[in-house]
Amino acid sequence: MTGPVPLAQDPATLTADCAGCMGLCCVAPGFDAGDDFAFDKRALAPCRHLGPDNLCRIHETLTDQGFPGCAKFDCKGAGQYVTQQIFPRKRWRTDRETLEAVSEAYRRMRAICDMAELLHLAARLPLSVSQEAARTDMLDRLLPEPAWTADTLAAAEEAGILSDARAVLTSFRDAATRR
Repeated sequence: MTGPVPLAQDPATLTADCAGCMGLCCVAPGFDAGDDFAFDKRALAPCRHLGPDNLCRIHETLTDQGFPGCAKFDCKGAGQYVTQQIFPRKRWRTDRETLEAVSEAYRRMRAICDMAELLHLAARLPLSVSQEAARTDMLDRLLPEPAWTADTLAAAEEAGILSDARAVLTSFRDAATRR
């Protein structure tokens, strides 16, 4: 009999759920007008298309309206993780300090999710036993239980968790060339 799959070992944990978020991808990052975005938006400013329900009002026609960058974007679950795990019941629209804290946690969590996605993909490689152990250990560090807090995310970034993840991924080069 096997138990539940740990959070870190389940690739489904890296799936965006816009309805479970607060529109963080439409607020936290800035962007410049160009091929991917029809207008400039400064960081920490809500996109003009973000509705009061924190959903994009033009989501179905993003590319047609000049936002292919938004259409291609995937937070890999960072938005709802920050919204539901790190800042539950906090609302960025009414408090600048909360907005800044939520946005910083979102930036960090997006980087964590990007690395976790690569480590999940690395499971397809012909890894040695020690490489597989390093992969799963790194996933456990990236997606820990109990969940991240704003403070533990900041401390992990300071301690070099992303560099550690890159080092683990780099150690798989030989396996990637054997495929």
